[in-house]
Amino acid sequence: MNSNLGDKAKGMKDKVVGKIKEEYGDLVDDSGKELEGKLQQARGEAIQKKGEIKENIHDKAEDLADKANDKIDDWKK
Repeated sequence: MNSNLGDKAKGMKDKVVGKIKEEYGDLVDDSGKELEGKLQQARGEAIQKKGEIKENIHDKAEDLADKANDKIDDWKK
């Protein structure tokens, strides 16, 4: 699994686990656990976004490399 997918999967896991902690904290009236859950969800969102950004940069770099190779091929003709 590439790191982009790993980041996106880890982010999703943190969001789910964070939501469970938040709901548990609310259920048992534990504001500390509720806050911990909210923070874990925010961290998960950030990690997930990082994976999406890395994937986007990778795709754009591949497109640029393909265009450069096409130009080189054109010059060789």
